[in-house]
Amino acid sequence: MALIQNSSPKGNIKNSGYYRLTGNNRMARLYRAGQSTVITNGTELEHHLEKFSPYTIYKTEWTHISPKTGNVVKTRYKVPNTTPTLSDIFQKLDNNENCFFPKIKISREELKSYGVDLKSKKHIELDGVWIYNGTIYITEMKDGSDFDTKKSDGEIEMFKKMKKVFNGYDHKMFIVLWNLDDVNNNSVKSLEAKKYLITGQEFSELIGLDFEGINQERTKDQKDNMEYLISEMKEIIKEYETNN
Repeated sequence: MALIQNSSPKGNIKNSGYYRLTGNNRMARLYRAGQSTVITNGTELEHHLEKFSPYTIYKTEWTHISPKTGNVVKTRYKVPNTTPTLSDIFQKLDNNENCFFPKIKISREELKSYGVDLKSKKHIELDGVWIYNGTIYITEMKDGSDFDTKKSDGEIEMFKKMKKVFNGYDHKMFIVLWNLDDVNNNSVKSLEAKKYLITGQEFSELIGLDFEGINQERTKDQKDNMEYLISEMKEIIKEYETNN
């Protein structure tokens, strides 16, 4: 799990809603850092899915070695021929390979060949594509037990487009609510989105992920976060009592 103390949101704290809520700089920073860390945890979950994946991972590789000079530099460069494509997915499927494509981008050109028109968009980005025992699993991962219903329509439209692409192949599409205990307890308002919901535990069992192992790994920073929060709260109280 991400550390709150490492969070450094940009912008003047006095311009934030957190400051308007409290009128206290330190408390507003703490609120904002906590919210930023919760958002960061979504990205952190993606990293843990890669770490615990029992299957080969295919994703874009990066290097700090300049292709021109061969020297190590600060700028990152894509390693040529490492960015996965739709063709790679179908090739691995044909080879009966169990594998994972995290955060894969499907380009407008590739989609057009399957009759999908993105219009103004350059690509569709998927949180993850898994191939397991001959089935393709297209996923959108949500760290919590619910998600922003305002975004659900866009994700459903994306699933509809991908359905055209994978038509004729054994495939399933899921919105994975990682921390939802029971799919019937969801608070998602979109009826269409509900059709795609699955819990993190159910999805893990489906494709052979170590759900408990991932969650245990993610709790390692909880103690540090608690101690940091208590320390900051003590300082806030001390300042308040001094000034009032």
